[in-house]
Amino acid sequence: MKFRPRIGPPRPQLSLLRAVLLSPLWAVPFALFFGTLFGASWPTYRLCYAESLVFTVVIRVALWATGRWIAPRVLRRMAGSEDVALGATYAIVVVVASYASAFLVQRLLAHDFLVGPRELLVTGMWSLLFATLFMGIVYARLFHQRAVDRAAQVERIRGELARAELRALRSQVNPHFLFNTLNSIAALIAENPAAAEDLTTRLAEVFRYALASSREETSRFGDELEFLRTCLAIERVRFGDRLRIEEAIEPGLEDVRVPSLLFQPLVENAVQYAVSPRAEGGRVRLEARREGDTLRFTVADDGPGMTAGAAPAGHGVGLESVRERLRLNGDGHALAIDSPPGGGTRVTVTMPLVPAGPAASSPPAGAGEPPRCP
Repeated sequence: MKFRPRIGPPRPQLSLLRAVLLSPLWAVPFALFFGTLFGASWPTYRLCYAESLVFTVVIRVALWATGRWIAPRVLRRMAGSEDVALGATYAIVVVVASYASAFLVQRLLAHDFLVGPRELLVTGMWSLLFATLFMGIVYARLFHQRAVDRAAQVERIRGELARAELRALRSQVNPHFLFNTLNSIAALIAENPAAAEDLTTRLAEVFRYALASSREETSRFGDELEFLRTCLAIERVRFGDRLRIEEAIEPGLEDVRVPSLLFQPLVENAVQYAVSPRAEGGRVRLEARREGDTLRFTVADDGPGMTAGAAPAGHGVGLESVRERLRLNGDGHALAIDSPPGGGTRVTVTMPLVPAGPAASSPPAGAGEPPRCP
């Protein structure tokens, strides 16, 4: 999308009545300038004020008329060159209005105001000088507003892109768990139908929460933790005693806001690479603690470690998705991986402690409750 704010006539909302009523104020600085230039006496100031009042009324009315009737036609006909066309239009209008004002002053106030070519030339020079000065001020304000509008538009687009990327990353992570669990159900149907039925029921509960949470940017840490426990309970149906689960969760963190569905890929990777390929299984440990104004959440396992070939190059799609989501959430969000050969893997997420509060949007009643594992 190309963003190009069009520059418009200066203050097009200016009414004719307001233009006339404010003219006495606009005449004051001109009267002070010319009165000081030509004598600095009270009679000179009074005469210069009267002359300046004629100029300001005529010029402001001319600018109002230009903004109402002439400028819109110029904008329609000069698409792509509005800046130059409008600048030239207003400059010409100011010069013409200045000469009209000079002739009025000649007839009404000072009969020697335009007595010869020199006075005509001086009036034109002053008109061009003040036209250039004030149009420069007007256009500086307009270009500043244009820059502000463009920056705001860029920030809106950037925010929308970040939210779209977050939604896309969540959609990449969630199907991973679904496909793995469906494979487990398929394997259990023939040999253990009861376990397959139980696993199907828990999977439905998990995805009810996952679908509701995917509509929110953040969730309660307590709900996310319960979601992870249920996911591990599902995996426990498949692996039995081969999957050993430990927790070290600091109390009081339940209401902290965390990115929705962020931690599940970490647990999935730990089960996939530390438990699934080993006959003896493995241990998965969940840790959470407060460090100052940050939350540190760790998923650790006792597997062979990533550098020993337990994970694909780049630490897997799930970890890369988590890393990208943290990057999009801004400063203070980080992912650290400690995986010496044969020494297991520790994946730690660090994020600012966000005060408890309502989420950006609420799921339907009952739809966002985390599944409760037995």
